[in-house]
Order: sequence, then C-alpha cells, then structure tokens
Amino acid sequence: MGITSDRDGTDVRITVAGVPVELDFRQSRPATASLRLTDDRGRVLEERISRFLMQSTYYRLMEGPTQFQRYATFDRLGPDVRSVKLEMSGDPGEWRVAIPLAPVTREGPRGFPTDANAVVDDVEVGVTLVARTATLTAIELYAFDHRRPETMPIDQAPRWIEGLSTFEHMRGLGQDLLMLRDSTGAHHLERPHPVQDQARRGRRREIALFEGLTTAATSASFDVPYVAIRERSDELKVPVPGETEIAMSGCRARVTTSRVTRSSDCTDARPSPIEGLNGPCTRIVIVPLDDERERQLVMAGIMESNDRGMTVSRSRAETPVIEVPDPSGESPFITLKMPLIRVPGPWHLEFALPAPD
Repeated sequence: MGITSDRDGTDVRITVAGVPVELDFRQSRPATASLRLTDDRGRVLEERISRFLMQSTYYRLMEGPTQFQRYATFDRLGPDVRSVKLEMSGDPGEWRVAIPLAPVTREGPRGFPTDANAVVDDVEVGVTLVARTATLTAIELYAFDHRRPETMPIDQAPRWIEGLSTFEHMRGLGQDLLMLRDSTGAHHLERPHPVQDQARRGRRREIALFEGLTTAATSASFDVPYVAIRERSDELKVPVPGETEIAMSGCRARVTTSRVTRSSDCTDARPSPIEGLNGPCTRIVIVPLDDERERQLVMAGIMESNDRGMTVSRSRAETPVIEVPDPSGESPFITLKMPLIRVPGPWHLEFALPAPD
C-alpha cells in the first residue's frame, strides 16, 4: 500500500496478494471496492477522477496467485496531516488501515512563474516555472490534450500523452534531448534524465534540466519537435515470422517479426531478470510508412507481453526493437493494441529568464 500527495491530489495504491479468485495467465476482471480516506483531523477527503489507467481489478500476471489492485486519487492532503485512515469494502473484503505519513521537503532554487505555450493538433505544451542558479537552469513544462478533458477518467480517455520529444516517459538519447537557445545566441543541450510525471494525468508535468546560463541571458526558447500519444484501438494480429503492412489509428507501418533464441539484451554471463527473455523470443520491429511531417505509428502494445514481460531497445536514430518471450518458440502470431503515435510539432516556446538565484 502506498500514499503520496502533491499539489494535484493524493494518490492511493493498494495491492492485496493471494485473493481466492481463479484467473488464467494474462486474465483480469473488474472488481468493486469503495474507499474512504480520513485524515488525522477527522476530515474526509473527496475522491477525484482517477489519474490512473487501472483503477479496481483482479489480475494474474506471470506465475503466481491472483492479486487485487486498486488505484485512486483523492483531494490533496493538508500540510499538517501526519496520518490517515483508509477504509475499503467490496469484493476484496473489509479493510481498515491506519497509515502514518511523513512530509518530504525538497530544497533547491526558487521557481519563478512564467507563461509560454503553443498548441499543435489539440495538444498544448507550455512553460510554467523557471528556476536558475549559476550552475543549473530548471524549466517546468506541462502538456495537456484538449481532446481529453481533465475531468475524464483515464480508463475512458481515447488517448493520452506518453512523452514529450520521446517515445517513452524519459528523454535519454541524443536525438530526444531538448536544445535551449538563450538571448545571447548560445545553445545548451538538455541534461539526460529530467524529473518527470509518470502518472497518466490529464495534465502532464515534467522538469527539463540545463546547465547554468550566462548572467547576460535575459530570455530563452526551445522547440518540442514531437509528442508521443498512446491511442486506444482494436487488437490486430500479425504473423510470425513475416513482414506485414498494417494500419492503426490512421497511420501505416511495416511490421517485421522474427524468431530469436533469446533476447538481444541478455548473455550467458548476464542473463535477463525476466526469465522468459533468456529463452526463445519473438522480435518485432515497426517502421513507419508515413512521412515524418505527418502522424506516424512508431510502436504498439504487445498483448503477449502482459504475462511474459518484454524488452525494448533503441539506439540513436534507430527504430525501436521489441522482444517478447515465446516459450513454445512456435507462436504463429503476435497481437498489437494501443498504438503509440508520433505527433509532429514543433511547439515553439519563448520565455523570460529570472536573475540567477
């Protein structure tokens, strides 16, 4: 069980292991479970629209017993709260748990408000805060999809934002990193591993980090070249091995599948922690057929990975390579769902810089 509270609300994550529900591998089904959260001042927190894709389910992944999992979002906790009482009732039984809390205070440079935004294909990207020292420049970004109101639960959303200038949650490769241009004409490459919001919120936030800028710089700008969006879709079966042209979410791609004796990211000396990747696998490569100035299908969810795990590798400027365990070594197809779409920009953002702190 875990509870975290930030300015956007309080997230509650509950897992009950070993529940007496029979499910096959990869199977899940909804479960009913009501929650009540009360702080140590007797205040009952109101449950909000969930920020999570999965809310209340029984599921069974990999080998092991069936589990129950419940994710929920409540009002933000007050700064004086040091414990909460959680009450849950419904399919998983009756639960009452007292949970101690500890505040976490992070120190750092002050963030100064700014206002810069751009909208492309109904996706708004903007800058809200800038913090600056002699050695560090931190910029808070947000992204908001106008096709998904913030009041719409994620399990009802037709699509959601997965990454800014990256196909995944975190920018880490050279072509993904943002390039900041300051008013003196100098260019500054983003530092890898920014601070990012992992939850699939209606409004996504993250912080991009750059080196310190010269004191002569009074403003700056950068472009977000593309945004990656996950979209809902029907399942699509693709033969293995083979090369197949497909269409998902109005985008075309060529899918190449092949059988390999083990995943490319494991060796005899360094086996994969996912056991299935050390044996027969299906390798999947998805190459967009649409122009990069248009929406492109760059990846997709692999249904077979739900109970087996998977790995995704990508080098600079190369197409991602997906590998999924295939215990039989003879699976005739793989199943694609929920394509990841590269939506081109750019989103151009210009903003004033505060004096160094």
